[in-house]
Amino acid sequence: MKISIQEKRPLVFIIIDIIVFSIYSIIVLDKYNRSTMALPDELKFWGAAILILVPILISSRILLYVIFSISNTVITKKREEKFLTDELGNIIKLKASRSFSNTFMMSFLLIMILLVFGMSVTTMFKLFILSLFMSLTAYNITEIYYYKTGI
Repeated sequence: MKISIQEKRPLVFIIIDIIVFSIYSIIVLDKYNRSTMALPDELKFWGAAILILVPILISSRILLYVIFSISNTVITKKREEKFLTDELGNIIKLKASRSFSNTFMMSFLLIMILLVFGMSVTTMFKLFILSLFMSLTAYNITEIYYYKTGI
């Protein structure tokens, strides 16, 4: 069973997302557990944690994509076409984006409902980070599914 480059890339992104989110969550939770903060400082802490997560995710994906492209070229001895996507690829990326958006919005609404029922602010931010991870995973799984089965 041969896996295409379009199927390999999302698999590698899922693995790197698991690693990045795990390491980042451990660091942030450890820092949070070692500190004692009042609510305004706690909100600043979690806001900063999420704002720092975004560039970490972007830079890890860029770095991973470069490493992935180089290693794939070395292993397969074929050069990858840069930024060349056909209509099917564009449709699959749009469906994956829709999957990301739907997952994130449903998670966001669930978090807001739980907040109304008394969930703590700390739990809200933890769930928010988890929903970001789940949304990226849904994006990658959707890409794999549609590349494997077609539209």
